[in-house]
Amino acid sequence: MKIGELAKHSGIAASTIRYYESIGLLPPGTRNNNGYRQYDKASVEQLKMIKFAQSLGFSLEEIPSLRKPNEELDHNAIIERLTQKQHEANALIEQLQRKSERIGNLITLLNANWSNGECIGDEKINELLNEVEY
Repeated sequence: MKIGELAKHSGIAASTIRYYESIGLLPPGTRNNNGYRQYDKASVEQLKMIKFAQSLGFSLEEIPSLRKPNEELDHNAIIERLTQKQHEANALIEQLQRKSERIGNLITLLNANWSNGECIGDEKINELLNEVEY
């Protein structure tokens, strides 16, 4: 199949496929007599694996490190990196939960004050500002 067909089957733009080839993530397609790149079903599967790895939080730079020099999957490296990705995801979830709680508390505070026609005092504003996480 040509690069346009590969793009259609994989859902990845042809320019992105060319980029993946240029950085070594995807083996270059073979060139036929007219110069068009030719790909096989294995290329579609490789592109799907790249998209899957990215959906788990792997960067394009990290993906090659999941294979051994002989191109076999490095099971230990994969488990180690997935465990790390899970910890990162859990930390983000905790951070988002804290953020949601702070937003909810602020909504409650604002509604309570504004429903009485009052503004928030400077003391309360300074207290809120001191709670900000960086």
